[in-house]
Amino acid sequence: MITLTNRQKEIIIRLIKSSEPVTAEWISRDLSVSDRTIRNEINKMKNECNSFGIEINSIRGKGYQLKVINELLFQEKSPLLFKQDDLLSDHFESQDNRVRYILQRLLLVGNFIKMEKLQEELFVSSTTLKNDLKLVYKKLKQFNLSYVSRPHYGKKVEGDEYNKRLCLSNSALDNNNGFSKVEDFFHFLDANLFRKIKETIIDTVNNYDFTLSDFTLGNLTTHITIACKRIEEGYFVEPLNISMTANDIIAKNVADNIIQKVEDITGLKFPASESEYILAHLLGTKLLYTLDGISSATISIIVDKIIEKLKEVYDWDFHYDLEFIQGLSTHLGPVMNRLKYGMNIHNPLLNEIKTKYPFAFEGAIIASKCIEDYLNKKIGEHEISYIATYIGAALERMEDISKKKVLIVCATGMGSAKLLYYQLQKLFKDKMEIIDTISHYKLSRYSLDGIDFVISTVSVSMDLNIPVITTNLLLEDNDIERIKYQFSTFKDTLFTLIDPARVFIHQKLKDRESVIQFLCDELGKQKLVSEDYAELVLKREELSSTYYGNFIAIPHPIIPQTNKTFWTICTLKEPIPWNNQNMVQFVCLLNIDKDTDEDLKIMYEQLVALVKSNSTVQQLVKSDSVAEVIELLTEPIEP
Repeated sequence: MITLTNRQKEIIIRLIKSSEPVTAEWISRDLSVSDRTIRNEINKMKNECNSFGIEINSIRGKGYQLKVINELLFQEKSPLLFKQDDLLSDHFESQDNRVRYILQRLLLVGNFIKMEKLQEELFVSSTTLKNDLKLVYKKLKQFNLSYVSRPHYGKKVEGDEYNKRLCLSNSALDNNNGFSKVEDFFHFLDANLFRKIKETIIDTVNNYDFTLSDFTLGNLTTHITIACKRIEEGYFVEPLNISMTANDIIAKNVADNIIQKVEDITGLKFPASESEYILAHLLGTKLLYTLDGISSATISIIVDKIIEKLKEVYDWDFHYDLEFIQGLSTHLGPVMNRLKYGMNIHNPLLNEIKTKYPFAFEGAIIASKCIEDYLNKKIGEHEISYIATYIGAALERMEDISKKKVLIVCATGMGSAKLLYYQLQKLFKDKMEIIDTISHYKLSRYSLDGIDFVISTVSVSMDLNIPVITTNLLLEDNDIERIKYQFSTFKDTLFTLIDPARVFIHQKLKDRESVIQFLCDELGKQKLVSEDYAELVLKREELSSTYYGNFIAIPHPIIPQTNKTFWTICTLKEPIPWNNQNMVQFVCLLNIDKDTDEDLKIMYEQLVALVKSNSTVQQLVKSDSVAEVIELLTEPIEP
């Protein structure tokens, strides 16, 4: 019989929680015993650990680390190590998980729930629960829902059934683990039913020879599982009155097929309004969609407006990028159906897109305003992030087109020319396109139309009206640096963005609004912005937070407003909350020239590098010198 003391179980639990080695001293402080006691306990239970499919290794100078040596045995025996309450308690240490739980609890239970009951279930104090409920209330408001309170009864959600389901599905999908099992986030739904419905959708889709992403599959499964739960409890959606056309036949057939199979599995009967509910979600996917009341001509008009606006604001010309036009047009069909029926979509890569491709994300915000103007419906940042992927790809293609065109001149034959060619390709393949390789004697008769500069292994005395870089056949460091100079003037570009008069260090400000107001007031004193500039910056925050991670926020207006491009820098004495739980200590107010046609790539690449560099951010927020802050921001940043 396997026997472990409670203390030994506690030791194992702490080792399981840590991915790094843990010292006996650290565990001893946590359990209020001596480190010698911990070492003795570990030695005593080494043989017992094998019975659980685990072993505890002692790593010299680092501590102890637990390793699973038999996955199946560990899964079988782990319930003997910790109770379900232990797991739930750990799960509810995160406020996000608690808020998600409370939402699902309130939405799926028709009756009032006492707050004392929620406290017991969540293992939290009344103060913590009150703070969590503030976020729950905000979430409910997004879906036109509210909760009412009655003395001695508790709280209960009120609102339209359709909106309740949208809020429920959003709570399941609104997490950073985009491809985790959605059923793991439901404590109140039948996981077995979820799996059966998923299999049903896969079978139906395969029968119609369609393809869908894992995430779309999870999304559809979630909506249908929620529908089953609500129908079972006697709650039904109102008719959606979807305008059916001849083009909707396939979508209707797929929906009917899925519903028939789900009815067979559950024994439930889906009324017509619930069939429309499933159809609406199918129309909101790329699996198949018809433009419910939206003509393809309308989408073409919207895409044209997006292209015009991006040209006007950022000077990006996508008029001739057919891949962008076709891709975005196809994407907008499901988007407009989702917005029409108030459906949500989740992008698990949202934060990564915002951090790594901020320029594309800002362009997507401009694009989303064009769609909002047509539908008069607000677009969330998850939808915006998907649009950003199309813009990002178009920008990459544009960059390929704008590669520097280079001519190689070599006097020692094609073999040597090829050697130089491959060196350049390895170093600069993303920045240059080698148009041709010629001998020196041919240079005087060669057309240089479209050539940006020449790289030559021999001295060129004639005036070509374009830069000529003379290099060694085997490129040396100084050769590489001179070639790099042709691609960017990195430091000069960044220096023009930062003025000591616009760098504010160790400010004592309490929240996002006060930081933005302070910086805009300072710019107002310098006659650089209009009186309503702070209001315009805060409007951008309403669309999507400009928190990018690593204690950094980069606020800015939606549309460029200033007469030149520059940064306004602020470091804070203490981190402040920027949105929900995200803390910020470094702020770069981004001010873009409203009439610019300059290439801002260097600027955005530096900001992305900054977000990735913990060490640089730490240096910035600790620095007492404006000059040092400027120096740190204008030097190349290593992650």
